Amino acid sequence: MKTIRYLLSFIGLMCIAQSTWALGFSSSNPETLMHFIQNNNPLVYLSAFFGLGLLLAFTPCVLPMVPILSGIIVGQRSLSSARAWRLSLAYVIGMAVTYAVAGMLAAYLGNTLQTLMQRPLIIGAFSGLFVVMALTMLGLFELRVPAFLNGRLTPVNQNNRSFLSVALMGVMSTLIVSPCVTAPLIGVLTYIGQNGQVLKGGLILFIMALGMGMPLLLVGAGYGSFLPKTGPWMVKIKQFFGILMLGIAIWMLSRVVPEPIVNVLWALLLVLASFYLGLFQTKSSLGERAMQALGLLALIGSGAMLYESQSTFLKSPTIVEATQAPFIKVDTLQAIEEHLTRAKQENKPVFLEFYATWCSDCQGMETKVFNQPEVIKAMSGLVNIKVNISTDTPEARKIKKRFAIYGLPEMIFFDAKGKEQSQLTAAGYLDKSQLLALLHRAV
Repeated sequence: MKTIRYLLSFIGLMCIAQSTWALGFSSSNPETLMHFIQNNNPLVYLSAFFGLGLLLAFTPCVLPMVPILSGIIVGQRSLSSARAWRLSLAYVIGMAVTYAVAGMLAAYLGNTLQTLMQRPLIIGAFSGLFVVMALTMLGLFELRVPAFLNGRLTPVNQNNRSFLSVALMGVMSTLIVSPCVTAPLIGVLTYIGQNGQVLKGGLILFIMALGMGMPLLLVGAGYGSFLPKTGPWMVKIKQFFGILMLGIAIWMLSRVVPEPIVNVLWALLLVLASFYLGLFQTKSSLGERAMQALGLLALIGSGAMLYESQSTFLKSPTIVEATQAPFIKVDTLQAIEEHLTRAKQENKPVFLEFYATWCSDCQGMETKVFNQPEVIKAMSGLVNIKVNISTDTPEARKIKKRFAIYGLPEMIFFDAKGKEQSQLTAAGYLDKSQLLALLHRAV
């Protein structure tokens, strides 16, 4: 019966998300959503943004949080459906409050907390935290609160401490694990920035984040319902989530660590996974041999990752250069204005892409979109400028203020007369077909 209830809940959430999609929110243009807020009553746009949150729940905005929340729940000493759901709710509320507060501050101050939190030192520290959590789940050691601190915390209810710590993990995960930039988010931030409706924009972001968290609530409640309460399976489950936690740590480091090193780390993780799958142990049962087969596949995958890492080190620079998009790279507002003026004099349209080295979507477009021959050909008719605003410097803040940049990547187009084509502005990851459509309209 519980399984049917969860299935019906999931179907209901998908129906809401599909209804939102049907309203026309597939656009990557933030202005579409800003106008939607202005032209509809609160019930309509809050419901729509809740549905948008559901759509975002199945993107890299939220998916990395699933193993984090799952690991937290599985790591509890006592587990029930009610407790698992309450822990999930604490995590989701922490996430939603962070989206609202960070969004209001971003629009009001012209900068984002996520930008500040994407510095290599902070990413490295948080990755280290996940490594420590993973090692405890793998059973290598146990974290204990120091005796002097435990004595001070004794008067505080243990359950309240657990819920507070989970909520704080939701806050940190939102700021560091999920630096997600989408058209809905940029649309709301633009609305706040242009209209000064800080509280209203914060409410919209809170509702959208609750929509993003709904699948997490189902995941949390499901653990308490579907998994057996005791038994040796718990050790295997903890080890599984320990491996996933290490994967999250490597994925985070990939924003600030060179790709060949990241490949080596993935290869080492696969070797570790093969060990915990029992590849190097003597097994007799059919299930154990199946796990060993998975371990063998992991070991083979490790070899493939090492080979890929070696190939990247030895790759010819001339080959890499030949597949790069024709960008002019700048990092100052003066340089941007000079190129815009020159393009206007030469009667050429302009394509501006704003990016940061820590932005995962920016990296994705660099390696999967901008190196495609069709895209490079389509860009040949424009002056293409790539603007680096990776660090929070006064110059970067001037650029963000001049072009109203609230998230990355963001793409802005100017026509041959130097007028901004706001209808072509796009935020977040664009695949090849989406970018080609914009480039063809911009020429």
